[in-house]
Amino acid sequence: MLNIELETGRTYAELLAMNYAQAITRSDWNGVRDYDKAFMNKLVADKSEVTTVDSEETVQAKQRAFAEAIAQIAGIAPAN
Repeated sequence: MLNIELETGRTYAELLAMNYAQAITRSDWNGVRDYDKAFMNKLVADKSEVTTVDSEETVQAKQRAFAEAIAQIAGIAPAN
């Protein structure tokens, strides 16, 4: 498999952007759609790790909000 960056001197993202712009210039809307998908795949891959840290206060606030939501749902009268 060829290394795109070594072969072209450009990053994968740069090549996507160039090809995307060319597809728009050619009015190649199927190609534009395909590049949209490629960009989304790249963004998702770059953002695949998410770390969350909840403090005790945050957990309690979420518990209260959930309890309030359940109480509101339980208090809704059935539709006629």
